[in-house]
Amino acid sequence: MHLPPFTRTVRFRLTIWYSSLLLVFGVAFVVALNLAARLDRPEVYTVAGYEYQPIPVGGGRAVLAPSAVSLEEVEDSLYSQNLDRLKVWSLFAVVGLAIASGVGGSALSWMMLQPVADITRVASRIGATNLHQSINHEGADDEMKALADTFDSMIGRLEQSFEQQRQFVQDASHELRTPLAAIRTNIEVTEMDPDVSVEEYRSLLETVKTQTARLTRLSEDLLLLTTAERQVELEPVSPLALAREVARELAPLAAMRDVRLSIDGDATVEAMASGDLLYRCVFNLVDNAIKYGGEHGSVTVRVAREGGDVSLRVSDTGPGIEPALLEHVFERFYRIDRGRSRREGGTGLGLSIVREIVRSMHGDVRAESVPGQGSTFEITLPAAPADAQPAAAERLVLGHA
Repeated sequence: MHLPPFTRTVRFRLTIWYSSLLLVFGVAFVVALNLAARLDRPEVYTVAGYEYQPIPVGGGRAVLAPSAVSLEEVEDSLYSQNLDRLKVWSLFAVVGLAIASGVGGSALSWMMLQPVADITRVASRIGATNLHQSINHEGADDEMKALADTFDSMIGRLEQSFEQQRQFVQDASHELRTPLAAIRTNIEVTEMDPDVSVEEYRSLLETVKTQTARLTRLSEDLLLLTTAERQVELEPVSPLALAREVARELAPLAAMRDVRLSIDGDATVEAMASGDLLYRCVFNLVDNAIKYGGEHGSVTVRVAREGGDVSLRVSDTGPGIEPALLEHVFERFYRIDRGRSRREGGTGLGLSIVREIVRSMHGDVRAESVPGQGSTFEITLPAAPADAQPAAAERLVLGHA
């Protein structure tokens, strides 16, 4: 038999338990009063100052009173004495009912609130270095189990967050240490050479300049990551206009690598985004496509509206990415080709920055790739409210054919 969901709640069970306790104690109260009234029969009655012993009459008892006492006086006296005894026994019954209710309610509350005590006990043992604790509550599928499961889920997310933070700090420290070590090594080698020439000094300065620029880019990327993790203000932005600006800025790089860069899409489409942050996302994707897509290829940026979203795709005709590696490209400091990435001046944060920024704008980013045929990175953002202007296609082509 399938019971309604509300019957599995703590509220319903508490209602049933307390109602049952009230019913049991109420019945016990009535039975106790009746039993006391039946058993507590006085041996002597006092009527109008005279004491009389009851005598059995049939199934009950009667009191013989003198003729000087009226029947009404006898009734009033007996009623008053019975009422006094009833008051005394009622007081005892109320005290006993209060004690029994307190004990029963306390036991019932302890039983129902045990999961809360478990949560408190586990929470008191949790620290930044001890997040493997969990409640693992096994019981009825009610509010307490939902609370325990939510707490376990929260602890799991905290543990994952702390682990990601520790890994991020380790990776960032490693990335910062590499250029610093290069600067220090070159300085020490130059200091140890007593016959160092002016050209060698210039070479040292060039190395320091290059590594300093790399540190600057890395610090800017780290700062941008922390900015992307905060809430950003959204406004209607034209992704096609931003893509055109990115294309103009990267046109020299595309020409140097003989890469054909094309931009096309709907000029009237607007997305809810931050213009500066979305520009950085498009810049990172196009810059990566030009650098790692191979020379003599092509990079295409397309903007279109798909239902209630705006799609921006950056495609290249490069060597592509293996499926096993594709799922890691958005991880921080992950590089498919570490040697080439360092030569290109990459920090390994570009795609992770894109993901964090896009998520902060309530969008999504994904990657598709076919080895030997190229890769496509797609940003999807909520569309701004549509205007009454008809769609108009625009196209911009830069670079070499």
